[in-house]
Amino acid sequence: MADTFVTYKKGEGFWIHEDFIQLALCYIVQEISKNQYDISNKQELLEDLNVDIQGYTHGYMSIGLFEYINSISEEQKMIQILQNLIIIIQNKGTYISVAELQSISTEDEDFKLLYSRKPFPTSELIKILDALIKMLQGTWDSTNYNMDINYQY
Repeated sequence: MADTFVTYKKGEGFWIHEDFIQLALCYIVQEISKNQYDISNKQELLEDLNVDIQGYTHGYMSIGLFEYINSISEEQKMIQILQNLIIIIQNKGTYISVAELQSISTEDEDFKLLYSRKPFPTSELIKILDALIKMLQGTWDSTNYNMDINYQY
């Protein structure tokens, strides 16, 4: 499983296994796709993130999530999207079921296999979303953090 470095500004960011950020992006795309969010370049952003979700970028993943943020207003919208998503994830309980993980629309057979054996802890997904929020808020200050996700596959 390859790692990718997720960064937003000033080289600050974190290392994470691509499969885990891919899962986070699945839920982020579901939330961003809702009509209630009016963000510039929304369609381009969704298309870019979908490339990662489909598994086409394994081994050289570059998260396009932040590339479409053009202003402080856009940062605030993205923070709100991620905060709303955290509430949705928390409402799922302790785990995301295998059935739900398998229902995620992706052509990535490795993704389907990885998430076919056991449920995924919601706390670990929230950990990723919290880090993304901190990056947008400018409170993330690590340049070489290795985000260990507690999921045995």
